[in-house]
Amino acid sequence: MNILSINLRGDRDSQKLDWIRGIKTSQGVHFLCVQETKISNSEGFLFNQMWGKSAFKLASVDSHGRSGGLVSLWNPTVFSEIETIKHRYFLCVCGFLIPSGIRLNLVNVYVPNDASWRKALRSELLLLRNSRQGLWVFWGDFNDARKPEERLNSEFVAANVEAFNDFILSAALYEYDMGGAKYTYISDRGAKLSKLDRFLECIRFLEN
Repeated sequence: MNILSINLRGDRDSQKLDWIRGIKTSQGVHFLCVQETKISNSEGFLFNQMWGKSAFKLASVDSHGRSGGLVSLWNPTVFSEIETIKHRYFLCVCGFLIPSGIRLNLVNVYVPNDASWRKALRSELLLLRNSRQGLWVFWGDFNDARKPEERLNSEFVAANVEAFNDFILSAALYEYDMGGAKYTYISDRGAKLSKLDRFLECIRFLEN
């Protein structure tokens, strides 16, 4: 199953949507996840332009004002939804792969910048992880680095890193090496760089 995760940051420029659709098509993506849609009405969003003409299902979490917003889209001939769990900062779609019947829980995440919110959210994600059977994949913007070299000219807080790594260990997750660019977030006109976006998966998913 091929998964694509994109942080839109509210930019719904037609060329960017076409770019997303191009990646989705060329890579044979079955499950597309977007963070920071910054919309409160999913009907007004051009999902068709991102996905293309083929059939899809979707679940979404509205933004709060101009902040946040999540959407997950998938190919219904590859993945069948059983349950959707919505939270301001995550969107979990539970279902199974067709035709193997493997149970799969897919979590689209956008973690807030506030440290206390991040701590509370990690606790909720851990409870979610332990509440259901099946394979687990978490991806999106976790707003935390895992080691000093994942920040350049950007604040590195050792306690935050330790808490994030403890969450990954407690949830029995492993980070998938995405390759490509070293950093996933750029601010201050390129002066500050960080790796904040990642895929975290259970070992059984990596083995399939």
